[in-house]
Amino acid sequence: MTPMLRSPFIFKLKWVAGPRSGQRASVHARYIATREGVARAEEDNPDPTIHARYLDERPGSTGLFGPDPAWPPSLEAVQAEVSARPWHWQAVISLREEDATALGLRAPPDWRDLARRVMPQFALQSGIAETDLHWVGAVHRKAGQPHVHLLAWLADGAPPRQPRLQRPELRDIRRMIARELYGPMRVQLAAERTAQRDFLVAAGRHNLTLLRRIDLEAQAESPTGGAPPPAFPRADLTELGHRIAALGPKLPDHGRVALAYMPPAVREEARVTAAWILSRPALATAIDGLQEATRSLTALYTTQPQAADAAWARAHADVRDRIAQAVLRAAAKRPARRHRGGIRPERGLAAQVLSGAHGLLERERLRAEAKAELARDQAAARAEVRSQAERSAQMGTDR
Repeated sequence: MTPMLRSPFIFKLKWVAGPRSGQRASVHARYIATREGVARAEEDNPDPTIHARYLDERPGSTGLFGPDPAWPPSLEAVQAEVSARPWHWQAVISLREEDATALGLRAPPDWRDLARRVMPQFALQSGIAETDLHWVGAVHRKAGQPHVHLLAWLADGAPPRQPRLQRPELRDIRRMIARELYGPMRVQLAAERTAQRDFLVAAGRHNLTLLRRIDLEAQAESPTGGAPPPAFPRADLTELGHRIAALGPKLPDHGRVALAYMPPAVREEARVTAAWILSRPALATAIDGLQEATRSLTALYTTQPQAADAAWARAHADVRDRIAQAVLRAAAKRPARRHRGGIRPERGLAAQVLSGAHGLLERERLRAEAKAELARDQAAARAEVRSQAERSAQMGTDR
């Protein structure tokens, strides 16, 4: 199982320029090479030839390392070279100790390998030839926060450039370091995803069918989605606004605003208004979609044409009454207001009612389509069971 990392890696980079930059680079080189906790390469280098070179040629060896694992740099030589440079870069790559261990950075050689992979790409992202970038590093084994310091500068004869890195360059450098750090973990994650996918495939279609059924049942219970409401003509908004404003004074002064409890005349007027809403051209697509879904669902249970007609009539009447209820609620919100000798049309309420009618149609369409899909799946499952039973029976007969 891929381990969980506790914190992101830390990458700090700064450039140092000015009259005293060479002196500061020399001091920084000594600091990273000799400070307490620095990892000296001869302590853990498995190559006896390199180890002998440390012991024989550099008795005062430090923690510095460079691009060539077989030839550790001399602190004095590094100080002499960087002292003559007008600017240099200083960088740190750091991780929490448990994260470093999880990523395979368990010992100083692992950190040195990381630096040797990162620095050539650093040169590439900075627009510098690899041979034109000189650098050294040192691993510091700080308890709880191991890290590697890097000091980089341009070689003699390298094309000049400004030390300041642009934001895209810094972004690409950080991404490059992330790829190097998390590359092994990404491989492991990819392998785990493949294993999980293979497991799901091996589990068969039953699990996928079950997931699909759960989704369809949720859609049949509480539909979501559907097309957005269309733009309604101003004439329709005005007409419906007049109807809502005219219906308001006819409502009872008290009692629940519900279609079933309205006086017959008010109930009829609300239903007529709802039927007018359903006849609007802007709702034609939604109406057709609901009718098709309703008839398709009915066809799964019966082949009688009149059954589909009756199912659509019931669905249409149900939608009409629910829209009529919305019309009543809109009419009850505000009393009719006179305007220039007539009643001011309530266009805002009309827009809400029309949008609500469209949403209702879309939800009912989605509900009917989900129910139809569930019915088809159930029919297919029953057919598969019958087929398996017939095959089993046939095999018994053959024996």
